[in-house]
Amino acid sequence: MKIGKILAMAAVATVFASCSNEEELANVGKSESNAIRFAGISGLSDTRTTPIGTHNLTSTNFDVMAFMSSDNALFMGGKHVSGASDHGVKIVYKTSAWDYDDPDKVAYWPTSGDVDFYAVSPAITNDLILQGFAYDMTSAAKTITYTTVDEYKSSKGTNHDVMYAVTKGRNKENNGTMAVQMNFKHILSQVVFKAKTTSSILEVDVENVKIHNFVHSGTFTLPEGEPAMSNWSTSPDEAVSIATVKLNAANVKTNNAVVNLSDMNSPLMMIPQKLTKWSTYSAGTAVPKNEADGKKECYLEISMKLKQNDSYLIGSATGYKTVYVPFDNATGWEPGKRYIYTLIFGGGYDDHGEPILSPITFDAATADWADASAGADVNVNF
Repeated sequence: MKIGKILAMAAVATVFASCSNEEELANVGKSESNAIRFAGISGLSDTRTTPIGTHNLTSTNFDVMAFMSSDNALFMGGKHVSGASDHGVKIVYKTSAWDYDDPDKVAYWPTSGDVDFYAVSPAITNDLILQGFAYDMTSAAKTITYTTVDEYKSSKGTNHDVMYAVTKGRNKENNGTMAVQMNFKHILSQVVFKAKTTSSILEVDVENVKIHNFVHSGTFTLPEGEPAMSNWSTSPDEAVSIATVKLNAANVKTNNAVVNLSDMNSPLMMIPQKLTKWSTYSAGTAVPKNEADGKKECYLEISMKLKQNDSYLIGSATGYKTVYVPFDNATGWEPGKRYIYTLIFGGGYDDHGEPILSPITFDAATADWADASAGADVNVNF
C-alpha cells in the first residue's frame, strides 16, 4: 500500500511541483479521459406515448448512484436520512450529450474493481419528494416509492413516467472510453379510453370520466429481470383514489364509430395492480355505490348524455346525467404496458346500484408502449 502511494505521488510530482502531497493524490486519475460518462437509452421519453429511442431523450434527466461491486461500498451519490430519499448524481442533456448537472460532481473510474450503476428518472426534487417520490438504492433491496395524483382535475401536481436502469460490473477496461449505457424501464402503467355505442341509432355525448377506488401509492422493488406487477408492494387501504380522464375534446360525441375518448397524449399513469370490480348485486339485492366505496371496489363515474335519434335516454338537451359502471382490469396492469379500454355505451347504473338501460360491459387489450398504435383496443360494453 505504501509503495503504491509513493509511486502515485512520484507520477504527478513532475507536473504539479507546487502541489501538496494531498492535492497530488486527489488528482490521480482525474483526467477527462478517465471521467465516467453516461448514455440514457430505450426508456426516457419527451411524451408519454412516443416510442422511446435515443432521438427523444433530451428533455428529461436522471439521477445515478453507484456502488463497488465487491463490497457494495457507495461510490456515487448520497445515502438518505430516515424518512427521505437517497440523492444520486444528476445527469442532464447538454447540447449533444448527457453530462453532469454539477461539474463538481464528475465521477472518475477507480484504479481497480468493478462498479454497479443504478439510475432513476426523473431526478429527485423537493417538489417530487413532497408528492411522495423517493428511492433507496443504498439498502440491499433497491426500491422506488411513488404516489400518483389526480393531475387532470386540478393543480394537485403532475404524474411522471418513472423509470429505472441498472448496469453492473463496469470498469475502465471493459467500458473503455464509451459512455455507460443506462437502459431505462418503466415502472408505471398507462390507461386510456375510447368510446362507441351499442347501435348506430344511439349517440353518446361524454362530459367527463373518472375511475374510483384503486391504489395510488406503493413501493417498487427493482427486479433482476423484467419489471412486473408483482414487484410492486401496495396496501389495500390506499385504494380510495379518484383519477379524472383527460378527454380528447371538451365533449366527446359518437355513435357506433370508435373514437378516442382520452387525449391519447395524456394517459392516466397508474400504479400496476389488480382491481376489484364493484359488485352491483348481492343475494338478489342491488348494492349501492357507497358500499362499493367502503369495500374499495372499482367503478367508472361518467357524466354523459345518450339519445336514440332525437330522444334522450340518459340526460337531456340541457344537462348531463351521471352513471356508474363497474370496472376491473382482468389480470391486472403490468409496468410498461399501455391499456386501451373502449367504452361501448348503452346504459349503466345509478348510485343505488340499479341498472339504467342495459349495463356496460368491457373488452380490453394491452400494448407495449413502444408499439402503442398496434391494435391494442379493449371494448367495454354498457
